[in-house]
Amino acid sequence: MAKFILLFLWSSLAWAQPQYLELAKKFAPIVTQGIGSEPVADEFTRVDYDGDWIAENNWENLKKFPHPPTVYWSVIESEKHFFITYSFFFPRDYSGLCFWVHCHENDFEGMRVVIEKPDTLLRLEALAHNRLSTQEKPNGVHVMIESQGHGIHPAQQSHFEANHKTYVPFQYELRSLDEIWEQRKSNLFAGQFKFKDQQYPAHFGGSKWILFGMGSAKPPWSWEVWGSNWAKGEWFLDPLKGTEEKYLFHPYQKP
Repeated sequence: MAKFILLFLWSSLAWAQPQYLELAKKFAPIVTQGIGSEPVADEFTRVDYDGDWIAENNWENLKKFPHPPTVYWSVIESEKHFFITYSFFFPRDYSGLCFWVHCHENDFEGMRVVIEKPDTLLRLEALAHNRLSTQEKPNGVHVMIESQGHGIHPAQQSHFEANHKTYVPFQYELRSLDEIWEQRKSNLFAGQFKFKDQQYPAHFGGSKWILFGMGSAKPPWSWEVWGSNWAKGEWFLDPLKGTEEKYLFHPYQKP
């Protein structure tokens, strides 16, 4: 009983105003997670699941600590829309046959819902291996996450893996992305990149199966969308690109 009570304790930090938390709860996704040959590596959890913010020990700690189911959320508000991003952390990206970059320590994947004010679900967007899948006017928010590489797809456009587990929102903890944003100047991250004259941390640390930074997990503000006109980080940082609409709340514009 206590376990289920704890799962209902949705988190928020100072900047996460109550109305944004309520939005994040309202549109929180049903998640169907594929389960591969290393089931423990297919459990999305907290970045600090092992009790620290050190990125270089997550693979080796994979089986030493429990992985409480966790989804990170953030909201950017504009004059006419809410952009709600949900992010999933895995301590390890793996495959049946591992080689440099293909398998790596840490994995941070994500999706977004676009809401037309006050509360109309316009679009579901999901990233899988830097490729964007979009579903217009979905009937609810349901995504499928691959086993091993953890790419995310709209469930209605996907085939579920034979072995999978489905989580409804009360079965995972919803935590503010601000927890990770507050670590942006810490050793959790390595490298930087510039977006609109601002410096942002480029990727998580981690050394296992990573070559010259390639394969490193990226936070949402550093995500890339291949085969598109979105620059690095732009999909998350500037969802209004190309419009005259203005932002009303955007906590990631000034690092």
